Amino acid sequence: MDPAVSTKGKTAQIRYELPHRIHDAKIYPVKAPNGSSISIYGHENGIRVLWRGGRPIKQAPEPRAEVPKPRKMNGTSADVIMLDDSDDDAQPTHRNIQQPEEAEFEEEEEEVDPDQPYPAFVQHLDLALSAEVFHVAVPQIPAIPAFRTADSIPSIFSHRIVFSVACADSSVRIITLPLNPPSAATKSNPTTKEGRWGEQMIKIGSHSGHHSIPKGLTMTWTSDAEPTFDEEEEEAEEEMDLDENEAAPTPRRKVHRQDRSRSALRGESGSWDLLVASHSADLGGQLCIWRFPIGTEKSANIIEVPHHVVPYQTVYLNATTSKIAFNVAQYPKRRHSQLLITDVSGIARIYDPFALINCRARRSRSAAGYEETGAFTSSFRTSFKESKDSSSAVPMLARRKPIIDAAWAADGRSIVALLADGEWGIWDIDRSGPKPPTDPTSFSLRGFVGTATSSTSSSLNSTTATPKKRVDNRSSLAPMTPNTRRTKQENLFHSTTSSTNVIRGGISIASLHSTPGAAPEDSVIIWYANEVYRIPKLAQYWGRSASGAGSGGSLLGPGLSKIQEIPLRGESIMALDQFDTTTKEARMAIPRDILITGEHRIIIITTSTSAQSGRDLGSAFARVKDEESTRSRVDQALLSTGELDLGGMDQLLDQMSNTGEPQRGLLTMGNPRKVLFASSTN
Repeated sequence: MDPAVSTKGKTAQIRYELPHRIHDAKIYPVKAPNGSSISIYGHENGIRVLWRGGRPIKQAPEPRAEVPKPRKMNGTSADVIMLDDSDDDAQPTHRNIQQPEEAEFEEEEEEVDPDQPYPAFVQHLDLALSAEVFHVAVPQIPAIPAFRTADSIPSIFSHRIVFSVACADSSVRIITLPLNPPSAATKSNPTTKEGRWGEQMIKIGSHSGHHSIPKGLTMTWTSDAEPTFDEEEEEAEEEMDLDENEAAPTPRRKVHRQDRSRSALRGESGSWDLLVASHSADLGGQLCIWRFPIGTEKSANIIEVPHHVVPYQTVYLNATTSKIAFNVAQYPKRRHSQLLITDVSGIARIYDPFALINCRARRSRSAAGYEETGAFTSSFRTSFKESKDSSSAVPMLARRKPIIDAAWAADGRSIVALLADGEWGIWDIDRSGPKPPTDPTSFSLRGFVGTATSSTSSSLNSTTATPKKRVDNRSSLAPMTPNTRRTKQENLFHSTTSSTNVIRGGISIASLHSTPGAAPEDSVIIWYANEVYRIPKLAQYWGRSASGAGSGGSLLGPGLSKIQEIPLRGESIMALDQFDTTTKEARMAIPRDILITGEHRIIIITTSTSAQSGRDLGSAFARVKDEESTRSRVDQALLSTGELDLGGMDQLLDQMSNTGEPQRGLLTMGNPRKVLFASSTN
C-alpha cells in the first residue's frame, strides 16, 4: 500500500487508494504487542485489518530449492498409500482454535525518515465473509497498566481482537483474531481454508436475529453474574431521577434468558460476558441484545456459544432507530450497561438492560415483577424545525430535528448529538456540567457546523433563521425561465421535506484518562457532509463557552477548528475515527491522528513532531541557507589563517558573483585594519 502524501506545515495528509468500497471503519482501542495501532474496516467482500506503526515484521527467508527425489518403481516395498484426512480439521471448533504461526519482529522500530515522518502499515489481513459488511463495532477497553489490575477486565482483550460486524445477509457476526499481525510465512501460504488466521467467528443469522439488514450495532462487556446494584442505590437514584410525566413510553418487550447460575454474586466468579446490541427496521424498530460468556477457566481466550442462540432481550421500539451505543463507562460503574438509543423523530433515550422495570413509578407492581429487567431511564428531545413561513405553521404538524449521530462523553455523564441541519449540542445527563439548563432534556451547550451557517451562527444558543431567510429572499429575485417555472410547479405539488436529502454526518469522541479519579480529556471530531471540525478538549471548551469567554458570535470559537483541504477527491466521508495518544503528547497540545475513510480510499491526518520535514519547502530552503552560511563562515576562518585552498577560494568568488556584493571576510581577513591585497601576494 503505497501512500500519496501532502503536507502543510507540520500536518501531513496520507492517502491510500483501495480496490474496494468501504462502508465503515473503526480503530481498535488496544495496540498489538509490537506497538502497532490496529484499524478495522468493512468493505464489499468482508473485513480488512491493518497494523500501523510499531516494530516491523521480519521478512521470511527465501525458500530453499528442493532436491528432486528419485523416481520409485511400482511393486517395491517402499510404496505406502496414505489417506489425507486433514479436511476433518478444516472447520475450527469453539474449543480448539487453530493458532497461526507467530510473527517475529525486529528488535527496534524503524528510524523515522525526515522526509516522511509518519508510521507506515507493517501488515494487513483480509478476512472474506462472503457478504458485504456495512457496520463495524469494537468494545471500549481501558488501558490496563494505568489504573487497573490485569484481572479487572476480560483476559481475552490482552490476546485477541474482538469486534462485531453487520452484514448484507441480515446477519450479525462476532469475530476474534490474534492481536499479533500474521507472519510473512502465513501470508505467503496460498491455502484458503477457514481458520488460517486463527479467527473465531460466531454468526447470528436471520432465524435468531433480524430479518432485515441491521442499521447499526455496538458492544461492551460486563460480569457474568446477575447484576445487583444495591450497594450503589444512591448513585442509581441520581441517574434515574426523572419526571414521571416525561418518562419514555414503555416498549413492547420480549425477554429471553440464557441458562446461567444465579448463585454467584457480582464480581466473585471472575468471569465475564460480552454484550452485543444491534437494531433494524423490523416491525417499525427492533432492538436485539445478545449475551455471550467469555473468559472461563477452561478457555480464557474464546467466546462460548450455546447450541441455540437467542437474544438476551428483544425490544420493539416506536420509531426507526438512527444510532445505538453502549456507555463508555467501564464495569463496575452503575452506568456501564446503559444503551443510548436515538431515532429519526428527534428523541434520544437511555435504556438499561439490567434496570428493574418496577423501580420508582412501578413499585406498586407485584413482587414477581422484580425478576424482569430492562427499562428506559431517561429521555432527551431536540428542538423543533423552523418553518420557512412562520405565519402558516401549524403547531400540530411541527416536527423535531432528526438526530444524525450521538456519542457518549465525560465518562458517560453527557451526550454529544449532531442534528440534520448542522446543529450540535450537549445533553448534561446528571447535570454535572457548567451552568446546566433549566430544562434537563434540552441542550446545555449548542453550536452549528457546515458552510450554510458558518458565517452567521454562534457557538452558544444560536439559530439559523437569519441566514435561511437571506438565502430565500435572494433566490426569489431570480428571473422566470422555463427551468425555474418547472421547479416552482414541482414544489407546489410536493412537500418540502421529501425534496431535501438527509446529509451524512457523525461524531467521534476519544478519551484520555491522564490521572486516576480525574475527569477524562475528551477529543471530539464532528463531521458534517464533507467538512470536519475538531474540539481538542471538550471540558475546557464547554467551560469557556458557559462562562462567556468563548462567545464571540463566531462559529469557530476557541477550541473549535475546521480541518482544511481534506483530499477526498469528490467522494463522501463514510466513517471517521481517532487514533490513540499519550499523556505527554496531550500536554504538548499535539492533536490526535485522524482516520477518515472515503468510498474507495482512506486518509490519515497526522501531525509531525519532528522539526525537520523534507517535503516542507520552507524548512528545506532554510536548511540549505543555514548550510551555506556555515560553510561560508568556515571558509572565511580558513582564509584568515591562510589555510584556505583554491577550491574554497572558488566558492567564495562564486558567492560574490551570485550576491553582487563582496564578502566582508575577503577584504578584511577578520581584521578591519588590514586589507586583503596586502597579503594576497604571499
